Order: sequence, then structure tokens, then C-alpha cells
Amino acid sequence: MQQIVSITSTGQLTIPKSIRDAFGVRDSIKAVIEKRGNKIIVEPKMDFWSLAGFLKSDVKLSDKELTKARLEFSKKWAKND
Repeated sequence: MQQIVSITSTGQLTIPKSIRDAFGVRDSIKAVIEKRGNKIIVEPKMDFWSLAGFLKSDVKLSDKELTKARLEFSKKWAKND
């Protein structure tokens, strides 16, 4: 996906929403910028807190079910040592 953007005299550019959406960029984040030959590569640098919502699931467990699942997992985990 390519799009043409403007770079201001202060070096700022706006990344189009469609590209931000494709990378899950919803808020302000840091980015790594690199020069490769005659290209500028910009890579989103996600931190732990920016991952909120990425692991959404339709699975809903009650506290009792969750406690039981954790107990079963810990029993099986201990056997693998």
C-alpha cells in the first residue's frame, strides 16, 4: 500500500488513517525511523500498554470458571517440569 504524503519544513508528516489502522495505531506512539539506501523506513514501536484490546476474545468466563481453569493449568504445568 503506497500513498503520497507531504513532509513539512519542520520534517513532520502525517501517516494516513488507512495505514495507521492497518498497523493498529490508535493513539500517539513511538516509531523507529531508518535510512535504507534512498528510502526512509518508519516502523511503529509498540509498547506493552499500546497492546490493549489486541487480544479480545468472545470467550467469557465467570470468576469460578476462571479460577478452575487456572488451577487445572497449574496442575498440568507442574507435571511438565
